[in-house]
Order: sequence, then C-alpha cells, then structure tokens
Amino acid sequence: WHFFTKYFYELVACSGISMLPTIPHWHPRAQHPWLLTSKLYRRGHNIKVGDIVIYVSPDTGGNGCKRVVGMPGDYVCVLSPPKENKDLDDEEFVGGRVGEDMFRVPEGHCWLVGDNLQWSRDSRVYGPVPLALIKGKVLGYVVPFSDAAWFRNGVAEAGEHEPPVVTKVLV
Repeated sequence: WHFFTKYFYELVACSGISMLPTIPHWHPRAQHPWLLTSKLYRRGHNIKVGDIVIYVSPDTGGNGCKRVVGMPGDYVCVLSPPKENKDLDDEEFVGGRVGEDMFRVPEGHCWLVGDNLQWSRDSRVYGPVPLALIKGKVLGYVVPFSDAAWFRNGVAEAGEHEPPVVTKVLV
C-alpha cells in the first residue's frame, strides 16, 4: 500500500476556500472534500498551465492546493493586489491598493494561484514555487462519493483554438 500511495495515487484532504468554486470547502456528509491525486506528476513532471496540483507550501510547509497559471519561462501579470498573510485571516478586510506587476517564472519553478483570488495565499504572496515541491496533480474530488467530480484542464495548447466565427448581421 505504501508503494502505491507514494508513487501512483493518493487521497488528500483539502480544506479552505481558496479553490472555490472548483473545489467545495464543506459538505454536509463530509467535513471537507478528499481529492484523488496522481503522483505520476510529482516534482512537476508533465504539469501544464491549467492543472490543479497539491504542493508543499513554501510559507507554511503544509500541503496546498492551487491551479498552475505559469510554467518556466512564462510571463505572469498580477492584476489583483497581493494581500499580507494577516489580511487573509481577517474576514473584515476591505480595500487595499491595486497594482499591476509582470513576473517571469524562473526555470525549475511554476506560478500557482487559487481560483478564489480574494481569499488565496499563493504565488502572489510567496512568489514562484519550485517544481520540486509539487506532490501530484489533482484528478478530482471523490469524497463525498455522491458528489464526486473529475477535473479536466480547460486550457487549450497553442494552435488548438478554433478560428473565430464571424457572423454578419444585415439590418
């Protein structure tokens, strides 16, 4: 069993609201969702922009669950203001300055953010994450079984987009 969970698949508990609405943070029949993760993607192997990953958080050392928005060499534009750690714990926090910064993801790193940007402690706070900290790719949430859902990466590779359809409306 140890060999299986170390190198192939593992169930990981997920808590918090940073990945709402993609991953629910609470369910009446389970305290928190359990995510099925594939260890075949550990250390960032074959991870792509749009994937959801489990990683070792650089600021807490605990597990984190975020979406990959930048890989080595990618440019990432951060439009929302990064919040201080203390602000993320304060439910009454309102305001802050809005800034725009451009970052290039260094080799051997990725840029991670939560889907719920306003309540996510992510690369906007602690910067690019080393690919070596990636523990696996989230395939879906499986507990509670009644609401199990599989995730798919909705980001198309360059060149896979359909050309836009142009419709002329004559008046």
